[in-house]
Amino acid sequence: MMGLALKTLLTALESQRIGNVDSGAELDMPTVRVLEVPLDLTACRELRVLAHVFNGEQSALAAAVLRAALLDMQAHLDDELDQLAHLARNSLDDCQS
Repeated sequence: MMGLALKTLLTALESQRIGNVDSGAELDMPTVRVLEVPLDLTACRELRVLAHVFNGEQSALAAAVLRAALLDMQAHLDDELDQLAHLARNSLDDCQS
């Protein structure tokens, strides 16, 4: 299941690919830290192909996908934490009754 940030990135990449430069994906971001991440052969090939399809650099695309995936993961975790807090409050209310 793809999250909202990944869907937004994909939509912007596709729009950019078909020539709509106004809604291009933000792939250029300042480098704060360089990570060396091992990729299996399949993931490496997929990333290379996607970078070619979207006319971008492989490392810039990887950074954008990672950033979007982290945003989606954080949003999911926030939802889960909210649910856990609600359950905890309900449990405390039950204990005090």
